[in-house]
Amino acid sequence: MKILAKIHSNQRRLIEILRIIDDADKPIGARAISDALCIRGYDLGERAVRYNLKVLDELGFTEKQGYNGRALTYLGIKELNDALVNDRIGFVNTRIEEYIYRTTFDPRTAKGNVVANVSTVRKADYEKARDIMTDAFEAGCTVSKRVLVLDEEEGKERYEIPEGSLGIITVCSITLDGTLLNKGIPVNTSYAGVVDTKEKVPLGFTDLIAYSGSSIDPMKIFCSRKVTRISKALRGLPGRILANVREIPVSAESAARELIEQCSRAGIDGLIKISEPGGAILECPVSQGKIGIALCAGVNAAVAASELGVDIRTSPISTIVDYSRMGEMR
Repeated sequence: MKILAKIHSNQRRLIEILRIIDDADKPIGARAISDALCIRGYDLGERAVRYNLKVLDELGFTEKQGYNGRALTYLGIKELNDALVNDRIGFVNTRIEEYIYRTTFDPRTAKGNVVANVSTVRKADYEKARDIMTDAFEAGCTVSKRVLVLDEEEGKERYEIPEGSLGIITVCSITLDGTLLNKGIPVNTSYAGVVDTKEKVPLGFTDLIAYSGSSIDPMKIFCSRKVTRISKALRGLPGRILANVREIPVSAESAARELIEQCSRAGIDGLIKISEPGGAILECPVSQGKIGIALCAGVNAAVAASELGVDIRTSPISTIVDYSRMGEMR
């Protein structure tokens, strides 16, 4: 299992590649980038650079300029400018903390604000997306069956829904973190990763990225790598789903379990497993004095649709939505 942690050398490397491309006064190729990385202390061969460039392309930060090499896109320039502030170390965790504090969801009343992901899909593809996503909701590999579907006019400004498209807002697993905190339970969102499944049973994480120190949302990275096999997992075949882990104090276990049950009754679930104190959860490390809680990622339904050919674009941890506005997908 690969774990991307400790100030995230991989993500630092991606930022360094963006810097090298930006420093060049013209499009630059993989070999030249590899040489520049070597000078800056990164031992990365040309083949590995090409892989990283593919990740950056899929994230929308770079684009090919024919045979001349890569150049930064507008998003790439914006990402790099943001990264120049202390390399954006901890940026994702800071963003998560902000959304956690903005969560007001109360499972007893099933009301309040939840953290949400935003996906956009062309209207012509909506029915296919709906059918696939509904299968994922019914299989329990997401956080909630509830969604909010917005027309382009309703969500053009706030959610940047393109013309001729619909916005599909799904509940994010970070909602549970906010609900735990609102009940006085300290919580630390620690890892995102890929979980192997067989016959719909989660087996263990095969790849992990720590949120701490992350400069790019780990879920975005996994989506761009196209490493999931969610559509297969839904059919009971060997598959891979996205999930994340949070840690809470051992002393809060009983209260957390009760709260998780309340959330489930209110339509927010996705629980995979709760660890023993200090013990690994599905091979993901857990700190001493803590217990780990693994949840399915809220983006799994949208990713399943993407796997099966739907052109659907998803931004994890994107907004706050009133849960009472959401309903089952139709």
